[in-house]
Amino acid sequence: MSILGQQISESRKAKGLTQEELAELAKVNLRTIQRIENSESEPRGKTLILICDALEINVEDLLQSNKQPIEDRSLVYGYRLASKGTRFLATFTEAIIYFIFIITPYTIYHSSSFREFLGGGSSPIGVGLTAIFSLLAGAVFYPVFTGNLGHRMFGLKVISSETGEDYTKATDGAIREFLKGMLSYLIIPIIWILWDDKNQNLYDKLTKTYVVEKRNS
Repeated sequence: MSILGQQISESRKAKGLTQEELAELAKVNLRTIQRIENSESEPRGKTLILICDALEINVEDLLQSNKQPIEDRSLVYGYRLASKGTRFLATFTEAIIYFIFIITPYTIYHSSSFREFLGGGSSPIGVGLTAIFSLLAGAVFYPVFTGNLGHRMFGLKVISSETGEDYTKATDGAIREFLKGMLSYLIIPIIWILWDDKNQNLYDKLTKTYVVEKRNS
């Protein structure tokens, strides 16, 4: 997505407008809005003015944002997207901590019947345990850290990709961590981030979230 298209898309979402509603307010064809946000074309002249008026944003400010250097294109809602490498380190570090303090005691003391209930097979880490722990971790950590333990340790947080608001609800955190835990048993949803221009995994897209760097206060 071009900078101009990205700014228009984010301004529209921040106002809670659909593409259809923006097209109606700006008196612009819906397909034109879609092409702009998909970087298939850039608004010019009267079209740009109509869109800016509908979004209540300044045309000059929008054009200036389109000139920002390439390295700034990772900005969303004023935050810088967490890099792929930082996200990997956060996840890896969190996994080690969980393994030491939670999985290891379970591995030592688990019974075969309980193991079968949690997921079966010879693996000490069952699907059931992953699901339960993911739900609990998300519900506990997100209201406190605006993300999980790994995010906290590396100065990251989770925000909504639709509004830019902090992701702090226990239920939202539980669902996001649950999807992360379940999809960790598959390969493609996790390595999706390697090709995504917003550094999102599949569970980020499903929950409509970004992982960003916290602003320095």
